[in-house]
Amino acid sequence: MLGIEGLSTTNLVIMLITMFIIAGIFSILGRGGGEFYVPILISFLAIPYFDIATISLFALFCQAAGMLLIYGSKHKLVDWPLAISLAVIVGVFAFTGGYLSFGIKASYLKGTFAVLLLISAYLMYKGKKVQGKPGSFGVWHRTMTTPEGEIEYEMNFLLIIVPTAIIAFIAGAVGISGCGMIIPVCIILGAVPIRIAIGSNSLLLLTSVGTGFLGHAIRGQTPWALAFVLAGATLCGGLIGSRMHVQINEKAIKYAFITILIVASFWMLYKIYAH
Repeated sequence: MLGIEGLSTTNLVIMLITMFIIAGIFSILGRGGGEFYVPILISFLAIPYFDIATISLFALFCQAAGMLLIYGSKHKLVDWPLAISLAVIVGVFAFTGGYLSFGIKASYLKGTFAVLLLISAYLMYKGKKVQGKPGSFGVWHRTMTTPEGEIEYEMNFLLIIVPTAIIAFIAGAVGISGCGMIIPVCIILGAVPIRIAIGSNSLLLLTSVGTGFLGHAIRGQTPWALAFVLAGATLCGGLIGSRMHVQINEKAIKYAFITILIVASFWMLYKIYAH
């Protein structure tokens, strides 16, 4: 029972398998999958939404740790100056969102996030980048050396600060990473190559869900036994999925990313109004 009244062994196994698969698929795209974890937990657990969000964030944190290990050390697709800078912003605003969420109606938070997911999908589909001008204020010249070769680009860092902060706040309050929307922001506004944006996002994911979880945990009670079991499944999925990333065509990654954003948005909206 793992301390959760009414949770059967069958339901627990279903949750483990489902979250493992989702973690694997989303990790290929540098994302967490919290948009799906939350509805799954809602379907099986008769506990307050606040506690469900806390479990989701902890599972995402462990998944992100595995992803960062692979993207950072094996694939070398993490732009560390970019990732660390955005991680500070994400950490502050995700913690704030998680801490303040206690008094905010859950349906408002989830509805807002669902709309933002659709906006992100549209931006990814359009694919028009704001190209950085070398030497301009707020534009960073970046050179990355990966196992597949050297990547060079001009990044509009200033343009991605405010959108990143807004996304992190809402995500921390909802109980998901939100970093899936930071990837399109980095690609469209920051002119960051898609693989670098995905790899760097693993650190943002770790920071967002870690601080968001802390904000939730301080204000509530965490069912640790269940949280650790589910986190084991997402950790394994994250390790496997991130290793598969470089084997997949970049165009396929883009359209898979767009599809997941749209599906996640409508599923979250469905779960809001189906209960």
